[in-house]
Amino acid sequence: MRRGEMLSLALSLCLAAGSASAQAARSAAASFPVEEISIASLQAAYKAGSTTAVEVVQASLDRVAAYDKQGPLLNSFINLNPNALAEAAVLDARLKAGGPLGALHGVPVVVKDNIDVAGLPMTSGFQGWKHYLPPTNAPMVTKLRAAGAIIIGKASLSEFARGGGDNINSVLSGFARNPYNTAFATGGSSGGTGASIAASFGVVGIGTDTGGSVRMPSAHNALAGLRPTVGLVSRTGVVPLDSIRDTAGPMARSVTDMAILLDVIAGADPADAATARSKGHIPPSYAALLKPDALKGVRLGVLRQVFNAKVADPRVIAHFEQTIAELKAAGATIVDPFTVPELDTIPRPPQTPAQFKADLTYWISKHPGVPYPSMQQIADSKLVHPLHQVGMELAAIAKPVAEDADTIEGAKGEQGYRDGFTKAMNAAKVDALVFPTWAQLPAINGDRNTQLVDEPKPAPNAGPTALASSLTFVGSAMQWPALSVPSGYLGEGLPVGLQILGRAWDEAKIINYAYAYEQATHYRRPPPTVPPLASSFASRFIGTWQLVRIDERDAAGNIKPSSRGPSTGQLFYGANGRLSVQIMKLGRPVLASGMMNKASEAELKGVVEGFSSYFGTWELLPAEGCVVHVQDGNLLPNGIGQRAKRYYAFDSAGRLSLTTPPRGEPGRETSQILIWERIS
Repeated sequence: MRRGEMLSLALSLCLAAGSASAQAARSAAASFPVEEISIASLQAAYKAGSTTAVEVVQASLDRVAAYDKQGPLLNSFINLNPNALAEAAVLDARLKAGGPLGALHGVPVVVKDNIDVAGLPMTSGFQGWKHYLPPTNAPMVTKLRAAGAIIIGKASLSEFARGGGDNINSVLSGFARNPYNTAFATGGSSGGTGASIAASFGVVGIGTDTGGSVRMPSAHNALAGLRPTVGLVSRTGVVPLDSIRDTAGPMARSVTDMAILLDVIAGADPADAATARSKGHIPPSYAALLKPDALKGVRLGVLRQVFNAKVADPRVIAHFEQTIAELKAAGATIVDPFTVPELDTIPRPPQTPAQFKADLTYWISKHPGVPYPSMQQIADSKLVHPLHQVGMELAAIAKPVAEDADTIEGAKGEQGYRDGFTKAMNAAKVDALVFPTWAQLPAINGDRNTQLVDEPKPAPNAGPTALASSLTFVGSAMQWPALSVPSGYLGEGLPVGLQILGRAWDEAKIINYAYAYEQATHYRRPPPTVPPLASSFASRFIGTWQLVRIDERDAAGNIKPSSRGPSTGQLFYGANGRLSVQIMKLGRPVLASGMMNKASEAELKGVVEGFSSYFGTWELLPAEGCVVHVQDGNLLPNGIGQRAKRYYAFDSAGRLSLTTPPRGEPGRETSQILIWERIS
């Protein structure tokens, strides 16, 4: 929109604001706002005494009750933790007695239901295991709980983590729905984790990734999700699909929270030999290394070989040109195109039935008492989803790994990929590779015609369109780290992601690149189908407000009418996190809108004085008592990208006061107090 058009629109909005009476104030006892809450904000709220773990868990469970099995029916959980509130109460007592337990103190965490959590069923999406209780926690879960995390529940998944572009292929959990548009899929196989974190049922979550099952649902649900180098995170207590490629990974609404979660779960495990390779490769903290300018001077190769017009949705390809421009604007040097000759000559290394059989057999040997304790018995049970039955039967009769030609050749192909990518990346002197996370938009729930189930080998009738979506196979085949970070929305409001691939053990680098991109773009926004509940504190802000007056407070605390007044204005806080603000001083000269494009800088400055107009998103920081206005667009270009804090208060009539931070010379600082009255 042109500057003149934006000003005209903003003026219209301001002048259209009537003098409607304020609505009655919403309940002062509204629960703590868990929607879009970050780990840092939650920890600050605990420290300030603004909330308790019990209150936070209850608010999270209230959202699950309202939205997971009714309403939009996201269907993201298989089982909830019945002891979550009791565990929260213990943590509250601990906080009072001796401080926080760790980096995740009181943080609700969602765990994919192919990971052992003592006291909760572990189903791997298979209805034959719906009552199976593992005897111990997976080491990863032990680390989570030691850091103070509260496992709020076990997330739905495709059976045995064999999902692909959708997340419907489990008899036990059924369809999982995308909270951005429930007609579409969440992505698999960690789709339950993806949907639940996007919907603010938990703060962060754990998924697993063999062929893309962390990155795919992260892209589909506007999350940051990392597939670490195999060996960075323990797989003990995780139901395997392919132990050569399997890894657990963090999923979160921000790169910062993803990095904090990785700090907790990374590290060696004597029971998982692959983790011995991580020695010397783990920094003291991934989160502490984050820098908003991390892309400056970085060389990124664009891997167009995997998302050309033959396989990708043209909208995805076109949108990625915008992503490249954003990376350049953030300081990156783009090497485009970047090619790896071996990618076109080496057959794509498969996940084989033989490897699956060997790995699951070993897992079963460590889990006495599990029902159907062999691949053959699982296949014979006929309890497997029909989409996976043939795959299970093939696995049941598969040869040992050492005798299976596909597995042997696949291992050679994987090494060929690693050698080829290493050679090409070194020659081009690139730090990482970039390409879309997924070549297609999320599948319509129930559509089996355009998506490929993640079976060990492609189905005989799977054509080029079915294979097109998978752009995550590259990192999986090499066992290298790759992540997805939100990069926008396409189609019917469906999120898409930027994928960043690094060399082995380059997690710190690619997380930093993702953080810098995130801070430059701020694409994450909450899904529209799961707004704050009426009982949530956040709901007190939602709606349209008109400006009543502007006051000014000096350093001594004296309050007087501001020189900006009298003014009129309108403020909109959307349930989906969107924000719009327009404020205009009354009695000021206005330049005719038709002259805006011809106005000189001095004339424009005269027009803009006494007027502000911006839009973007809003975030609550209850521990600080403020709301943050993130400005995606502003009448003045230097305002774009600002994160402006406004300290809030509600009076007995329900009016909202927003106070700016003090500005000016020491001892002569002043703050603006804007008082708003709800009109809708």
